[in-house]
Amino acid sequence: MQINYFIELLGGLALFLYGMEMMSSGLELVAGDKLRTVIEKMTSSFFKAILVGTFVTAIIQSSSATTVMVVGFVNAGLMTIYQAVGIIMGANIGTTITGQLVALNISTVAPIIAFVGFLLNTFSKNKKKRYVGQAVIGLGFLFMGMEFMSESMEPLRDYPGFVTMMTKFENPILGVLAGTAITAIIQSSSASLGILQAIANQGVIPLHSAMYIIFGFNIGTCITSVLSSVGSSKNAKRTALVHVLFNIIGTIIFVIISFIIPIDEVITNISRDLPAAQIANLHTLFNVTTTLLLFPFSRKLAELSFKIIPGIDREQEEMSLQFINKNVIKDAPATFTDVKAEIRRLLEVVTKNYEDSVSLLKNFDEEKYDEIFRREEAINYLNKEISSFIIDSLGLAMNEKTSANFAAYLRISRDMERIGDHSKNIAEVAKLKDDQKLEFTDKTFEELSELNAIIEKMFKSAMGELDKRDRDIFMRESNETVQKEASTFRNNHMLRMRQKICNPESGLLYEKTLAALERISSYISNASKLAN
Repeated sequence: MQINYFIELLGGLALFLYGMEMMSSGLELVAGDKLRTVIEKMTSSFFKAILVGTFVTAIIQSSSATTVMVVGFVNAGLMTIYQAVGIIMGANIGTTITGQLVALNISTVAPIIAFVGFLLNTFSKNKKKRYVGQAVIGLGFLFMGMEFMSESMEPLRDYPGFVTMMTKFENPILGVLAGTAITAIIQSSSASLGILQAIANQGVIPLHSAMYIIFGFNIGTCITSVLSSVGSSKNAKRTALVHVLFNIIGTIIFVIISFIIPIDEVITNISRDLPAAQIANLHTLFNVTTTLLLFPFSRKLAELSFKIIPGIDREQEEMSLQFINKNVIKDAPATFTDVKAEIRRLLEVVTKNYEDSVSLLKNFDEEKYDEIFRREEAINYLNKEISSFIIDSLGLAMNEKTSANFAAYLRISRDMERIGDHSKNIAEVAKLKDDQKLEFTDKTFEELSELNAIIEKMFKSAMGELDKRDRDIFMRESNETVQKEASTFRNNHMLRMRQKICNPESGLLYEKTLAALERISSYISNASKLAN
């Protein structure tokens, strides 16, 4: 092959990929955030989820983008893995649209299409029309790149070595591996398919060889969703795994079928006499048929992902009730026992958040800071669910004492949530202190350490095994000590600032910390008095 043909191939490939990226980006901008809303909301049934996946992917021309969004939704808890399976299946159907567009073979008018898009994108005052123009430019570039690639590969028909190499892909394993590797590198099955269509249009690769490469494309495109799930929740990883399983199982099914039925001959008989069209139709047949075959087993696919990736995330564990079961009706005393156990668990989470927040004042750690805010979400969730359950339980038959206990624990849950808020405030002070490079004096840290020692003992004693009377006395005295010492420390700090020992900005942060500690002490004392 002459060097100019190779240069034309590279230029055509660049133009093709750039055009695809422009078209996909433009269409996504036209749709805006509505696509995310559609994905998030329109998944009440499995069939509807498939339609949504197909529709969204057909619009943005990227199954990878759709699956990445879905992995993100599952990771955020906005969607279940069972809903995600349907969207993934639909995305595999929607991604076939690009191949069908390429097969239209309208490369002769591609420059006109690109010019029309340029006019829209450049001269339109409407933002959405400009985005449409961008998509149209991309479409034109796509066809122009396709034409350049086809022309540059025309001489390959005369190279026996290249033709022989292409026929080797008739081996299913080699073909699938090649297709997987190509798409894993490019991270777009649509782009890989377009390149294959350009090669096929020159009669260099027979459909029987291209068939197995196409199957591999569908496996290779999973790499994007797999990468997006790295560092995410187990359910996000399971969602990416379902995408991989779906395409691997589909490939195995089609490879087996290819030994029984001449799929390439069937496609040739029902398609135009154009290799690009035949490849597009084979790609469509693969994805539609795989979805139809695996549709009844969608739940099984999700369950298989749970077996391969077992266990639950710490976040999932915290963001769920462990002792309260809303679906099981118990009598009032048994229900109260469950509520008490769940409150104890909430206290453990609140205590951990308090301890971590205070520790940040001396040694700030970004990871621990993020963990505090993640745990704060769990505290809010548990308070909401426990409170809701207690209110519903008040309708059970119970005596006055049990009713008073339920009411008391409703108050305790809310106090725990408020302690969580004040602990978060301390963490925010620590963050501000670190960002602004402010320092507390050794004396300031001594004072904070004194208050913290008292409050930590209060946490350990709260709802402990001490006699209620002894616990109430301890909590009252401890809280009074905290309030009194906080007031003394505040005056001491004012004196230090007048003597210019302390920075006024640091002083403001210290004041906020003292206020938070005072409130935490009061809430933990109140909660303990209510417990019995």
